[in-house]
Amino acid sequence: MSNVIKFAVLIVGALMIALIVRVVIASGSHRSKPAVDTQKVLVSAAALPQGLLLRDEDLAWKPVPVADVPPGAIVSGAPDALELKGALLRHAAASGTVLVAEDVILPSAPGFLAATLKPEMRAVSVAVDDVSGNAGLIQPGDYVDLLLTQQMDRRTDLPDLAVSSETVVEHVRVLAVGSEIKRPKNSDAPETVGNRARTVTLEVTPRMGEVVSVAARLGSLSLALRSFATASRDPAASPPASAVQPAPVWAGDISRAVRDLPRSRAVQVAAAAAPAPVAPRPVAIYRGSEKSDATGSVAAGGDSAPSPLPSIPASR
Repeated sequence: MSNVIKFAVLIVGALMIALIVRVVIASGSHRSKPAVDTQKVLVSAAALPQGLLLRDEDLAWKPVPVADVPPGAIVSGAPDALELKGALLRHAAASGTVLVAEDVILPSAPGFLAATLKPEMRAVSVAVDDVSGNAGLIQPGDYVDLLLTQQMDRRTDLPDLAVSSETVVEHVRVLAVGSEIKRPKNSDAPETVGNRARTVTLEVTPRMGEVVSVAARLGSLSLALRSFATASRDPAASPPASAVQPAPVWAGDISRAVRDLPRSRAVQVAAAAAPAPVAPRPVAIYRGSEKSDATGSVAAGGDSAPSPLPSIPASR
């Protein structure tokens, strides 16, 4: 074997040995580097305003080094972890802020319902059924409109005006459904018809509270769920004021059958309900032996001029 070949073999062997040594050193350094232990903690999924009733969409899990987990943080998988869904946020929180127990007021805390009310606001409850309450799908924290439906047949004889519906209160927040003041978990089984709430508590102004009380006496109330995709989720933000009050919806606006009823039939119904006119009674006037009616015509013969009134006889 020539010296050139021997030299080439030695160079290749040296390169292989150097490569092996490098791999061994690199793997040893990786093994010696300690792994960072993390825990998943509950954080705000977006910028949240003060006074917000928390939903699932407002919360998220974020891995945080164990050394950086603040005291009171909600740790995933912890047996005593608090359920913050439905809790009231005490102060505004930026996106990604770690939420602790002191940041919220839990629904089980005393005075929770009063704490959810904005300043100068009131809580009023209205009676609902399975249909008017959206079949139990409205939950605390939702925003609704209140609709009043009235039977007007006792107040009018026109079929077009037999039933009316109008929105009496707009954009009010639901505080409680029945006795529940927090939203149910997504894993909860659907409620049965017998267990659905019969009352809904709304956050209203004092004036709105008077409107709701009167409306409850006039007819039946229904809840219309508003979209949650609003420009602001701040509970302190005032709802947009309607420039023009919408007109009520009448039976004739909806039903062609009611609208196309023969007008003669409507007139007959109105005429039958109207009281019959009272005929005037004749009045007779006696002047001595003469008799005349209220028009002054003389029944017996004689002068057409009115005779003087008889004198009062002297007392005996």
